[in-house]
Amino acid sequence: MTARSPADALRRRVIPRAVVALSRVDAPARVGASARRRLGRRGRVELYVAFDDPCSAVAAIDLAQRLAGYEADLELLPVVERGIAGDPAVAAKRRYAIEDARRLFARSGHALSRTEPLTAGEVAFLARWAAAAAPGEERTRFCVAALRRLWLESAGPVEVADYDPLWREAFGSAPPPADGTRAVRRNERRMARRGPYDTPAAWVHGRWFFAHDRLAQIAARLDELGWRSAGA
Repeated sequence: MTARSPADALRRRVIPRAVVALSRVDAPARVGASARRRLGRRGRVELYVAFDDPCSAVAAIDLAQRLAGYEADLELLPVVERGIAGDPAVAAKRRYAIEDARRLFARSGHALSRTEPLTAGEVAFLARWAAAAAPGEERTRFCVAALRRLWLESAGPVEVADYDPLWREAFGSAPPPADGTRAVRRNERRMARRGPYDTPAAWVHGRWFFAHDRLAQIAARLDELGWRSAGA
């Protein structure tokens, strides 16, 4: 009998076992998605974003459009603190994010308007506003509009007065008087429990993705779980 090669053994034994194992791990998500549909509930994509992160703008703007073809809601969860504590490369990563976002936006015909990173402090008020609001279409609409204004429509200092109209357009009222700092911290803890350590991160029914680089895979995940709208 001819001895099997390592490649043949991998193909015949290891890969099938891995596929079976993965299907078993994913089974709860599939069952859960089916149960949600029977109850008339929609799917959900949790998207953790930071307003000083241009790649968060890439993910939020794209997914807000992409999910129109799915029976799934986009829930934006703003954070301020993220990344690896004490990371000496933070400044370099922030600059690389500018270049990464410019490249990704160019694919969809958009031009990044900023050439320099923003600091978390400059835009923390946006995270506090959004986190203080109840989840829903209004919060998603505001976050997407604010990220668009920050990264595609402006280049100068961030002024609170420029974002007040966006809030009023989304919610029909003045920005929340309550300080949303605690709500932001809850989002940060929730993101950490999910597994991601930086933005933009998407959690899709049991699986997480670095969202700006995995937009098509996020859609494929929704397809796997049966969330595509009929006729889409």
